[in-house]
Amino acid sequence: MASVLPSLVLALGFVVAGCVSLTPQQQDRVAEVQRFADATTTAYDLPRIRLTIEPATNLGIGARYRQGNFYVNVRMLGSPHLIALVAHELAHYVLGHDAVITLVSQAEWQRAQEQRELDANAKSVEILMRARGMGQQEAVQAVIEKLRAVQRAVDRGGPITPGHRTPAEEIADLVARFPDSR
Repeated sequence: MASVLPSLVLALGFVVAGCVSLTPQQQDRVAEVQRFADATTTAYDLPRIRLTIEPATNLGIGARYRQGNFYVNVRMLGSPHLIALVAHELAHYVLGHDAVITLVSQAEWQRAQEQRELDANAKSVEILMRARGMGQQEAVQAVIEKLRAVQRAVDRGGPITPGHRTPAEEIADLVARFPDSR
C-alpha cells in the first residue's frame, strides 16, 4: 500500500493538472488548493468543485471560475497570494455566479460584472475565515495584499482583468465593507 500511494498522488496530479507538467512543489500547492476547496464546499454544503491547472498565459488572469469548475494558471502556484486568489474564485462558486449576465447594454453588463467581483472579494474574506480559520483582520489583509499585487502588475503595464474595477477601487470597496479591519 505504501508503494501505491505515491503513484496515486502522481496520477491525481496529472488528472487535476490536465496537460501541464508540475514540479513536486507545484503538486504540493495543487493538493493544498484542493484541500482548501474541499473545506470550503464542506463549510457551505456544496458539491465538490473541480480544479484544473492551466498552462501559463499573459492575459493577466490568474484563475477563473466557470460552472462548477475553477481553473488556476500554473504560474500562480508559486504566488504568495494563491490562497486569497483561490478564495476569490471559490466565492464565485459559493455566491452562485454561474448565470450569464444578459442585459441590454455593454455598460450594464460591465456594472453587473464589477458588482459580482466586489461581492466575490467580500465573500472571499468570509471563506478564508470559515475554511482556513483566519481571523477577520487577517483575511481582509490577505485579500488586500492580493489586490495590491494586482495593482503593481497593472502599474507595470499589465491589463485589468475584464469585468473588474481597478484594484485600488476594489480595495476601497473591501475596506468600506470591513471598516473594523483597517
